[in-house]
Amino acid sequence: LGRPLPVEYLLVDVPASTPLVPLYTFLERKDAKQYFPVENRLIDGHIQDFSALADYLAKSRSLPFLDAVSDFHLLFYLYRMEDMLPMKSQLGPLLEAVRTKDKAKANEWKSREVWKTLEELIEASSNHDDSSMSNDVEFVPSGDAEQNWICTFCTFINSRELPACEICNLPR
Repeated sequence: LGRPLPVEYLLVDVPASTPLVPLYTFLERKDAKQYFPVENRLIDGHIQDFSALADYLAKSRSLPFLDAVSDFHLLFYLYRMEDMLPMKSQLGPLLEAVRTKDKAKANEWKSREVWKTLEELIEASSNHDDSSMSNDVEFVPSGDAEQNWICTFCTFINSRELPACEICNLPR
């Protein structure tokens, strides 16, 4: 027979507390429309694409550069945009500047070639595409998309004839 497991092995003391004065890494803003769109929120009209980046940077021109880039979702988008620019390998100093809230380091990073290239791409795209979709617009399906439905649980776009989601298998 095996010995029973002593209860002392199952007791875990996890200290949990909150600071008296919270210290935020990212900039707090009053209005949710001032933030960069959250990824994977198609139902809410949050679309992360190059035009969303251009719109966000245009809206935040009045802010200091460090405040403008102190948005988690913006940094995550820049990190993932390897198909356009090699940002992943260049973000280290900017992330350090955001973490330490060092305006000089952030402005130094802003003068790098990769940021200048991104600004030029934004400028070129705004000249050619003045009718870009704004983030404030609701998602309106068109054409074949009307035959689909979006799962409210996992946001997957399913075919109209399916009674349950193809991914999470939850009912319509």
